[in-house]
Amino acid sequence: MKQVLVGLLGAGLMMAGGCVTLVDQSVMAQQQADMEKMKDDVQRIQEKVNGIEMEQQNLARDIGTARGTSQEDSVLRNRMDVLERQVQFLAAGRETDRKQIVSQVASLVSTSGGGTTSAHGGKSGSQTGYEHVVEAGQTLSAIAAAYKVSTSSIKKANNLKSSTLRAGQKLFIPAN
Repeated sequence: MKQVLVGLLGAGLMMAGGCVTLVDQSVMAQQQADMEKMKDDVQRIQEKVNGIEMEQQNLARDIGTARGTSQEDSVLRNRMDVLERQVQFLAAGRETDRKQIVSQVASLVSTSGGGTTSAHGGKSGSQTGYEHVVEAGQTLSAIAAAYKVSTSSIKKANNLKSSTLRAGQKLFIPAN
């Protein structure tokens, strides 16, 4: 009987061992399927990571370009500011030059005999002053500045309604 018990026990163990093998194989198959699924998931995640890295590189390039553009814009803005200051400086210089030229012309006209001294009979009687012949391009204000009198005094002395002059026109310029 001892042998029968040992035999039955041995057979039971073998059967139990066979079941363990079957259980182990099904667990192994499940683990292998899980492993394949994980590999697929890892591959999808890796593809996403590669896409994100590529997008990050594109963004870094775009940022670098934007920074370069920003620096170029800054350089251009600075250059524009310098040019505007130069234009303002030149405009101020032109105005100064214009005033000097008007002053020189005025002194030349008054000393060169551009006008002759004469007496002029106006509404209130006799006035002293100069006779001036208008040249092409001359304006009433330039002539007034040259003789150091007001435009209104020239208009009044010559009965002028407007400041429009003609070349060859004779004007009486009252003395101060």
